Amino acid sequence: MTRGMTLRFSDRSPTEQDLREPRRCASIRRDDRSVRLVRMLLMVGLAWPAAAAAVVDQASPQAESWRWLGAAGARGEGLQVLAESDRGDLAVGDGAGVSWWRGASRLRAALPPVHDLAFAADGVLWIATARGLHTWQRDDRPLRRTLRGGEASSRVHRIAVAGSAIVVATDGGAFWSSEGRIFQPLRVAGAATPVSRIAIQLEPPRLAEPFAAGAIAQVWLFGAGHLARVRGMPTPSGLRVIEARRMPLPGALGERVPADLAIGPLGEHLHLVFEDSVASRALTGGSDDDLAAGWQTLRPVLPPGAVIHRLGWAGRRVFLATDHGLLEGAALAGPFARVASSAGASDCVDVKAARAYSVLALCRQGLFALAAIEGTSARAVMGTPLSATPRPSSTLLPPDPPVQEIRRRALERSGLDVLRDRRLRKGLWRRAFWPEVELRFGADFDQDRSRDADQSFLSGDTRHLLDRTRDDGRRLSATVVLDWELGGIAYPEEAVDLSRELRQVVSLRDDVIDEINQLYFERQSIRDRLATPGAIAAVAEADRLRWRAREIDAGLDAWTGGWISSWRATRDARQHVRQDDSEGPDREERPDHPIHPDPTFERNER
Repeated sequence: MTRGMTLRFSDRSPTEQDLREPRRCASIRRDDRSVRLVRMLLMVGLAWPAAAAAVVDQASPQAESWRWLGAAGARGEGLQVLAESDRGDLAVGDGAGVSWWRGASRLRAALPPVHDLAFAADGVLWIATARGLHTWQRDDRPLRRTLRGGEASSRVHRIAVAGSAIVVATDGGAFWSSEGRIFQPLRVAGAATPVSRIAIQLEPPRLAEPFAAGAIAQVWLFGAGHLARVRGMPTPSGLRVIEARRMPLPGALGERVPADLAIGPLGEHLHLVFEDSVASRALTGGSDDDLAAGWQTLRPVLPPGAVIHRLGWAGRRVFLATDHGLLEGAALAGPFARVASSAGASDCVDVKAARAYSVLALCRQGLFALAAIEGTSARAVMGTPLSATPRPSSTLLPPDPPVQEIRRRALERSGLDVLRDRRLRKGLWRRAFWPEVELRFGADFDQDRSRDADQSFLSGDTRHLLDRTRDDGRRLSATVVLDWELGGIAYPEEAVDLSRELRQVVSLRDDVIDEINQLYFERQSIRDRLATPGAIAAVAEADRLRWRAREIDAGLDAWTGGWISSWRATRDARQHVRQDDSEGPDREERPDHPIHPDPTFERNER
């Protein structure tokens, strides 16, 4: 027998307990030991290749894990872009400058807000900032490069590098430089229009040296609502332009500006990346005059409210850097899922295929790298005996309440429940029965003073007569006016405003529900994988899944304001009391509750 291999034979069907705790010894009857021995040898010879292949298939997808390389950028500054050199150096640009990672050492340069970074073939770091183009050599300090076009050319948006050729996109147009010394303006239709996104491709694809014989460079420019292509022959003195023309766009974009302009890893497709969609166009096998028919718009399913920042490829996988996490999919059409790391729930701004690692992702929580786990390659797993294959621990995740209850609690805590909408509508309808009350108070005070003087002569005697009059008046009044707008019973005036607000609330409610559903069902998927014997071969992968499940559980518990923790505590207390009551001899045994009481996940065992 092969060392370290354990074979199990039994006449009875295996139970769930047997699957979780396999016995280490084989049960073989004594009366037919010889017959069983022959059967065992035959089964070993037939099943060993299939078993080894099965182990490889299960372990190969799990032979990678995400690593956190450290915090990136300056504290309190928004991250923007990531770049990697041929030597493996990393550069991170943010709103206050650039951080250059050279192995264990990190250098920092204070610069204007950085828009893009790129390492040239000679190791020089090119930096696009809001106030000029800068270069940073390895043993020097950053220097500013001057471009033609005045102040507009100092606002640099993107940099594209192909070998020693460099293309820069500015508000004053695009510029080409063959060796980084002299910049040649690239113009379409004779006008210098602002360019915000660029992409460069060498023909044939994957050509390393731009000055090789027969090399053709294609530069794609997007700016001012137009897409253009410039084709030419690269020379040491500049780009010998062969053709410069505008290209059709996928419909009317209006004021929409793509977040990224990228060419696929095989050089066959051009991708316009927008906040919620990706428009792709084949670069080979089609006619340039084929207008909108050449574009295909894909709308991947994203987390609620997510905005795409960058598009990247690594191997056969597609990555989307969004403000709601790093997403991974097998194809651009999807489906996409969050990566199994903290990067899957962090605000990510850039993702690139790396040399030292498989993938590099720049997120708010830091720089993440996807690298292979040591000792878990396919060859190592194939040479490992079956009994030595690590298995996940039998510890299961704590139970979860039904997803319907979690959604209801989360919406109530966020003030987005349906009852709130009903109360608002009902209150608006009842408002017509409440009158507008107007109170009027009046006070009138009147004072009249008069004095008359008169003189009379009577019987030889003069008499002086004085008359004085004093009148005082006071009047107080109070009026109550009740005004009913009974027309509001049929159609309230604020119905339009309320309807607009309720639509926004419904959209926000859908986002919250989608977020909870994604987190909940991702946790249940992890639960099923951990509970399935042999589904996870690497112990490190099982531990990573448990930590991811804990992270999801903490997020769901926060959504509900700690209700999930209270639910588990109450449930455990009830089960403890129920077990104490069922210990009597007259009590019948009751079946255990399922791991998660959500009926969606209950298995039909009838």
